[in-house]
Amino acid sequence: MPEPEASAAVATGSTRDRLVGAAFRVVARDGLEAASVKVIAAEAGVTPGLVHYHFATKEAVLAAALEQGLADYLARNQARRAVTPPHRQIEAFFAASRAAIQPDRDFFKVRLALAAKAMTDADLAGQMAAINHAAIDEVGRVFAAARGQDDPSPDDLALAATLKAAFDGVMLAWINDPAFPIATAGDVLERAASAWAQEPRLL
Repeated sequence: MPEPEASAAVATGSTRDRLVGAAFRVVARDGLEAASVKVIAAEAGVTPGLVHYHFATKEAVLAAALEQGLADYLARNQARRAVTPPHRQIEAFFAASRAAIQPDRDFFKVRLALAAKAMTDADLAGQMAAINHAAIDEVGRVFAAARGQDDPSPDDLALAATLKAAFDGVMLAWINDPAFPIATAGDVLERAASAWAQEPRLL
């Protein structure tokens, strides 16, 4: 369930936006450890002092990119849910996810890198948890919409959390090995999600 391309791809706009975009590009291209404040500043075409003026750490810059990406993702999903009949909700969700896989590859690289860093960084862990919970709630609303409901039940949220964890694993496997059969994995997940929506006790 890819989140959308973050506005981190933006290379113009306010200094803050430029820093967010620069940090995102550096991590996607070179990895989290390479993303020093100096490198981020050079990528953005500003002085290192401006990075510290806007953000406490490089992780904070990247968290801002993920938060913007999440906001875009939620808006797109809400718009799609509003015009999709219940029996097409899961199909439409997976169609959108398939279309986003390649465009959102770098977004996933950054998010997964930050997720690993969050295991030893309490502040970042809190930010990542909030992002993940919002994404899970959104997918739970897809399961609810498939039943003609607006608000997700506890079962919907449990299924959404399971699906998100599975999709994160699939994306990690594909990023590490481009030969990974991601299309087949997506088909398997869609069949599972459809089955879960019919019979939540399968979880």
